[in-house]
Amino acid sequence: MEHLNRNDNTHRLEVLPQQLKFLRSNAREILYSGAFGAGKTRAICLRVAMRASVQGAREGLCRKTVVALKRSTLKTLLEPDGLLPPILPQGSYEYKKIDGEILIHGGGSIMLFGLEDAGRIASMNLSGVAVDECVELKEQDWDMLRGRIRLQLPSLSNQLYGACNPSTPQHFLAKRFGLASGHECAPNCEAITTTSRDNWFLPEDYVKDLETMTGVARKRYVEGLWVGSDGLVYDMWLEERFVVDEVPESFDRMIVGMDMGYNNPAVLLLIGIKDERVYVIDEWYERQRLEQEVVATAIRWKEEHPQIDCFVVDPSSAGLRASMRNVGLDAIPANNAVFTGIQSVAGRLCNDPSGKPKLVVHRKCSNLLREFGSYEWMSNQDGSNKDQPKKEHDHALDALRYSIVHIDGLRSTPSIRSIDGIGDNAKMNPLFNDDLWTEW
Repeated sequence: MEHLNRNDNTHRLEVLPQQLKFLRSNAREILYSGAFGAGKTRAICLRVAMRASVQGAREGLCRKTVVALKRSTLKTLLEPDGLLPPILPQGSYEYKKIDGEILIHGGGSIMLFGLEDAGRIASMNLSGVAVDECVELKEQDWDMLRGRIRLQLPSLSNQLYGACNPSTPQHFLAKRFGLASGHECAPNCEAITTTSRDNWFLPEDYVKDLETMTGVARKRYVEGLWVGSDGLVYDMWLEERFVVDEVPESFDRMIVGMDMGYNNPAVLLLIGIKDERVYVIDEWYERQRLEQEVVATAIRWKEEHPQIDCFVVDPSSAGLRASMRNVGLDAIPANNAVFTGIQSVAGRLCNDPSGKPKLVVHRKCSNLLREFGSYEWMSNQDGSNKDQPKKEHDHALDALRYSIVHIDGLRSTPSIRSIDGIGDNAKMNPLFNDDLWTEW
C-alpha cells in the first residue's frame, strides 16, 4: 500500500500498487483492466478527482447510461464505501444536480453524463474523460470521447481513461490496448491489468468464493484475462478470416435482418448477396429507441439502397411489421427456429469451392463482431452443453440468424391457426396475413 497526498495536503489517499500505476500514467489513453474486487471504480474516481482539483480543469465522468453512473460510480465518488471514505471529502465541492456538474472548491469541475445522447456530448470541450465500465462502450463511443479531450491547460495533459472487467479478445478495447493475441498496444495508450489477489484488503471469505470459479469466469473475473469462452456457439469464428475492410459495390440482391428491443438494443443488419456469398455491410444497433425511430431507419436504408428486397423481422414484433408495411416496406416475419438458425449461420463459417468465405462481415459492424466472440451455450452442472444458447450477447446475431435462414430458404411449411372460428378457409379471409401463420 502506498500513499498519495492531494496538492493541498488536506486529503490523504491510500491506494494499491496497480491503482498507483494507473494514477501516475502519462499516456493519453489509459485502461485499468481488472478482475472482481480489484478497485477499478475507486481508481477511476480517484483519478478524476485528482485531475479535477487542478484549477481550470473540466473533466468528464461517464458510463454507457447516466442511470448506471448515478447508481454506482457517483456513489463511490461522493459517498462512503463500507469503511472507506468518499473520494471527494464533504465540504470540498458543490454538486449541481440539475446541471450534472460537480464544482471542486479551488479547482475545476467534473461533468457527469451518459452516452445515450451523442448530441449533448458532441458540444463538450474537456480536459479529460473518465469512463467507468468502458467495456460497455462501442468503438464509436470511445472515438467520440477521444475527440472531446481538447481543453488545454499548462499543468494538465489531455487524457481519456477507463476501467472495466475483461471481456472477449474480439472487443475493440482488447485490440486497442494490446490485450488480445496478435495485437499490439496502440501508440500513446497504456493498459494496467490487475487480479483479484492484488487487492489484499478483500475479505478472505470473498476471495475464497472467487477462487471456486472455473473456466472462462475464473480467467476473466479472478485472473483478469481477456479470453473467449470454451462454450462459444460459433467457435469456428475467426476474425482474420471473415472480417474485411471493403465489400463489393453491387450485389445480386439485398435484405435487412431486424431484431427488436428497447432496453435491449434494436438491431438492423444490411445484408448483401453476391455469387451465393453473404456480406454483412452495415449495422444499426441502438438501445431505448422508439418504434418510429426504427421504422425511420428502415425507410432511410431503403432509400439509400433501393435494391433491398425485404426486411426479415423478429417474429415477435407484429406491431413493428405492421408499421413498416403501412409505409410501404416489405416486412416479413423471420423463422425463429433457434437451433436450426444457428446451424445455418455456422454452415456459412467456411469457404466455398473457390476457397472464399461464405460469410463476410465489414469491420464497422463492431457489435456483431463483439457478439460473435461472446455468444455462449447454456451448460448443465456436469459440464455438458445443452442445445440452447444463453439469452445474452445475441441481438445482432439474432438479426443475422433471421437473415441467413431466409436466404438459405429454410422456412418451415406454415400451418394455419384457427382464429375466431377461421379454419381451412383462413387464406380466403381478407383479414388474414402472414402473421397468423406458424412461424417456427
